[in-house]
Amino acid sequence: MKITKFFSHFFLFLVLCSIGELVNSQTVEEQLEECSKIQVSLIRLQCYDRLTQDPVASQPAKTARKKFRLRRKSNQAEQVAADAGTEVQSQGSTAAGRVGQSDESTDQFGKERMAKSEDEDTDQITSRILGEFKGWSGYTEFKLENGQLWQQSSEGLLIVRINNPTVIIKKSFFGTYNLNVEGVNSTIKVRRIQ
Repeated sequence: MKITKFFSHFFLFLVLCSIGELVNSQTVEEQLEECSKIQVSLIRLQCYDRLTQDPVASQPAKTARKKFRLRRKSNQAEQVAADAGTEVQSQGSTAAGRVGQSDESTDQFGKERMAKSEDEDTDQITSRILGEFKGWSGYTEFKLENGQLWQQSSEGLLIVRINNPTVIIKKSFFGTYNLNVEGVNSTIKVRRIQ
């Protein structure tokens, strides 16, 4: 009687442990998303470190499918590059005319979301913020010397006072842009509104 009671309690304990593990299990993408939402950089770094130390359950079926898709996409990209290579040779004479278009590409920088542009050569721009720069909070707007108007698109707070600072706006992943103020060790996501 005592033995069966012991085994029944032990079995119940094992079942509860396995259910608890299933409830707490998350995919790696969900864990990465949670870590990326953390605002404090040191805590965010510790979260990423914990992810690398946790054993990851392997998903061979999904990874095999992803590898196949990547191979197929790379093969398609090679074919497109080969086709474009013949066009580039025929358009070699127009390369000299592109030097004069750098002002146009700077003017089109950041307008991808406003209206699709064909020229995507510029990866960053450098300009100045007009007037006194007081930092950012919420959805701050930045009027640049070249006439462009950018708006803060992510949460963040920076309090600093600088007159006419130089800023660099760089293209980031997935069509986003990062604004960096010269002399300030902080970056914020922005989007162009004008």
